[in-house]
Amino acid sequence: MSYIYKGIAAGVAGAAVLAALLRINTETGFMPELDFVALVGHLTSTGQIGGWIIHFIFGATLGGLFAWLDPDLPGDSLRQRGIVVASAVWFLMMFLLVPLGGMGVFGLNVGVMLPLATLALHLIFGAVMGGAYGWLILQGVPWRYRQPRGT
Repeated sequence: MSYIYKGIAAGVAGAAVLAALLRINTETGFMPELDFVALVGHLTSTGQIGGWIIHFIFGATLGGLFAWLDPDLPGDSLRQRGIVVASAVWFLMMFLLVPLGGMGVFGLNVGVMLPLATLALHLIFGAVMGGAYGWLILQGVPWRYRQPRGT
């Protein structure tokens, strides 16, 4: 499996964790304005199901982009580099997508909790994506090279 495919799989893993957190938020009603899947579905006229499909497609695409950019990203670990990519995506989302949904730049029309909550979710996504990517890369290394050598 090439690095790009591993990145795509890692992006889907990150999107799945993010989807679980978004579903928990929806079920608890903690932050109703945080339903970005419904926002994407509304903006694309695809509805809730289309919003979820786009969510996972975007996660996979972001994972592939992460794998491609990985050697050039700042950070000491894959998790840190994943967080860097996810932070950049958060910034673009808050500057472009959220205003299209009528919430103002960075969602400040809704309140300060919206940008903070979405930043936290993106940091989690980036850490999961980077960690999953590292794990998938390690699976391609023969077992004998994963073991520490005796002294």
